[in-house]
Amino acid sequence: MGANAQELFQIKNRILGVLIQEARQASGHTPAECAKLLGVTPEQYSSFESGRQAPSLPQLEILSYAFNVPIKHFWGTEPLAETRRGHDLEDRAPELLMLRQKIIGIKLRQQREEAEMTIEQAAEKSGIGADRIQNAERGEVDLPVSELELLVRALQCSLDDLLDEHGPIGNWLQAQEEFDAFQELPPNLRAFMLRPINRSYLDLAMRLSDMKVEELRTIAESILEITF
Repeated sequence: MGANAQELFQIKNRILGVLIQEARQASGHTPAECAKLLGVTPEQYSSFESGRQAPSLPQLEILSYAFNVPIKHFWGTEPLAETRRGHDLEDRAPELLMLRQKIIGIKLRQQREEAEMTIEQAAEKSGIGADRIQNAERGEVDLPVSELELLVRALQCSLDDLLDEHGPIGNWLQAQEEFDAFQELPPNLRAFMLRPINRSYLDLAMRLSDMKVEELRTIAESILEITF
């Protein structure tokens, strides 16, 4: 790996470490709890927050879920507001981590094949060893997010393509995105949608959105006939 790539890793890891530490503190979790949740040693978890090492994407998804923050928060640099809730993932975390590692490996291989690249070509373009990429595709290696980001760029996709979509964490992430989208609506529209009396209007809008153009045209023509 070149000097520039190594320097980029270090910078990204330090930024990510600050974001993880800030989110953990806001959530009320201790480093020891997080280490236990991820199934790593306290020393390894400490290396995540210090920026000496980056967690894998499944590990970051678990932390995102535990800290109640959108996963995309860790792509940026802005700190969080201190409004958190706790989660008890201790029982399911090992299973989720292993499953996500396998799924990410499958998705990496699919993305590489869609890009019509060999493992050697992906290795050359990303700066990551071919053996390491092959092991990641087999689900045998959990790539740190900083390495994974370089790999997906080489494959012309993004980290978003590897996120959990259908599991409990994926469902939670989707709910967070939907809530954020709702928050961006104008206040008067949010108020309208939250009033129970307006539920029938929303149900009607949903049914109309599912209709074909011809059906909508027929309804519009009927309304015009009644009006005139």
